[in-house]
Amino acid sequence: MAKTVTFVTNQYCCDRIIYAARMVAEQTKTELNVIEVLDSKYELNPEAIDYLFRLSKSNKATMRVVISDDMLKVMRETVAQYDSKNIVTGMPSSHASVLYDLWKEFPDKRFYTVDSAGAIIGVASSRCATA
Repeated sequence: MAKTVTFVTNQYCCDRIIYAARMVAEQTKTELNVIEVLDSKYELNPEAIDYLFRLSKSNKATMRVVISDDMLKVMRETVAQYDSKNIVTGMPSSHASVLYDLWKEFPDKRFYTVDSAGAIIGVASSRCATA
């Protein structure tokens, strides 16, 4: 079955991304997988990890925790490995965000970002971009 994959970190505010990803998964009739990437950028927060795990479970999603300082590598491997149709993330934090590289690498996938209010924003395909 095709999947909607969402990437989160160990922050409580990532719950909005899981809720949004559930909506995308329901609309596209796909299975939801939550990937929590932990790196040295954020302090380990076991309570937030548990909260997001329980939230994932209550939203009929599986959750995998990956510890790595190479977030782009984890994201690339996950998108390539899963039969992912949709990828849902938070908003890019800067122009140097790894999300831009990920979007370019997988132009046939549907990418969505979720803003701080929980609104889902579709990312324009790089196939449609002109130089």
